[in-house]
Amino acid sequence: MSLALVVDVGTTNIKAGLVDPEGRVLSQASRSLEVHRPEKGAAEHDPDEILESFNEIVRKTVKGNREEVKVLGLTGYQFGFLPLDEGGEPLTGVMTLMDERPKSVMGEFQSRDDLAEIYNRTGCPPLFAYQLPKLLWLKEEKPEIFGKSRYFADVKSFLLKKLVDDFVTDPGIASSSQILNINDLTWDDQLMELAGVGRDQLPRVGRGEEILGTLRSGLAEELGLKSDLEVVLGVYDGGAMVLGLGGVDGQGGVCNLGTTAMIRTCSEEPVLDDPEKRRLQTYALLPGKWAIGGAINNAGVGLRWFRDNFQPSGNYSSIIADAARVEPGSGGVFSLPYFTGERDPRIGNMATGSFFGLKDYHEKAHMARAILEGVAYSLNFVREAMMDNSIEYNRISIGGSGARSDLWPQIIADVTELPVRKTLTEDTTLIGGAMIGYKAMGLYDSLEQASEKMVKTGKEFSPISKNVKRYEGGYEFFKELVREFSKLYPMHDEKFSPGS
Repeated sequence: MSLALVVDVGTTNIKAGLVDPEGRVLSQASRSLEVHRPEKGAAEHDPDEILESFNEIVRKTVKGNREEVKVLGLTGYQFGFLPLDEGGEPLTGVMTLMDERPKSVMGEFQSRDDLAEIYNRTGCPPLFAYQLPKLLWLKEEKPEIFGKSRYFADVKSFLLKKLVDDFVTDPGIASSSQILNINDLTWDDQLMELAGVGRDQLPRVGRGEEILGTLRSGLAEELGLKSDLEVVLGVYDGGAMVLGLGGVDGQGGVCNLGTTAMIRTCSEEPVLDDPEKRRLQTYALLPGKWAIGGAINNAGVGLRWFRDNFQPSGNYSSIIADAARVEPGSGGVFSLPYFTGERDPRIGNMATGSFFGLKDYHEKAHMARAILEGVAYSLNFVREAMMDNSIEYNRISIGGSGARSDLWPQIIADVTELPVRKTLTEDTTLIGGAMIGYKAMGLYDSLEQASEKMVKTGKEFSPISKNVKRYEGGYEFFKELVREFSKLYPMHDEKFSPGS
């Protein structure tokens, strides 16, 4: 039997899985990635820890299956940024999505008069999470490191340079840099000049199904793999989720509900929002396929914060059970769950978490449900932006750790007024990565064919009419709250953020 090994480098953990051609995950291993905070606002991963974790979980996952593993595919998170020296060694930690230090350059950047043009060329609204603001910040705040930097990597291109000695990344990660021109998938000359970098300092942009070759000499043996194992470039983690949730045909929307969340669908061409609104984040996925829609920074983030502060047992199941006792609408309590800022320009980088409407008779169960509803409302922002741009679908396939319970998928069905269907596995990223590996090997003729065999669906949640009516009013009020709070976020950040 031919098996695909997929490694997913996420913002919370790194996971490896062995997936068969029927979409079954036969074995897997994972390891948490610690977020390091060496200075105020920093949120970094240790590159050495990523490499050590990669080696450890691969060895555990493939043990006993060495001969069957034919292909290795990688997925990784977007927005990672890592300066490397002449020898390809890290000069800092990997700046992650949660790193807030580039906020310091955003005032000047957001005052530019060509933001609409930049959005039209890159598909990226003016947010500090992208690699371009990180480059501008590094050049301004750490000029000695910027001067020593020979290469500027993301988490995938860093790993591949170590694994196959090829400095390469996939189009989805590249198109979340705010430096790639999404119209021709090449690094943008004007934005490279703005950042002060050359084309030879950035990874080449490959194709997700591209076979990069075999592992460097001696590395396969160290990892417990065969020396002729082929390495496939793969796509970014969110793109693998789109595939693993069955979204390759573009007929349905897909939603991954994890630490962050997203709603996307596949399109044969890039679709951008009104450049003055910039609500859609459009990423290249594979040749002739684009991931259209948007993501939110805060999904499980809010639930984790609630657990850590209000649930000493650390049990998510009991939090969900308590929230399920509360009627839709959370008794008038609203949560704006923006603990790490947001990507939607209407909310913005400087957003913070908050609760509104608390009375003395409310319990923590009302707050828990309000978080779930706040995430659903935020996802509906994305769906509305898609509808405004004629991107229609009649169902949502949902996966991720947040879909373990029935409550959150039902809330999303009620808020979006669409049927929501669970997948039978949380490991949608592993499934999507394996689909690409098998397509590259020629086992499947197309990703559509791979999807038919490998994606397994389960329970479906239809909108409940009485809940829909309740949430219609709640959603309108939520939008009003966002409008009002968004006026206060910059003032709050200026006066009360760390270091102010």
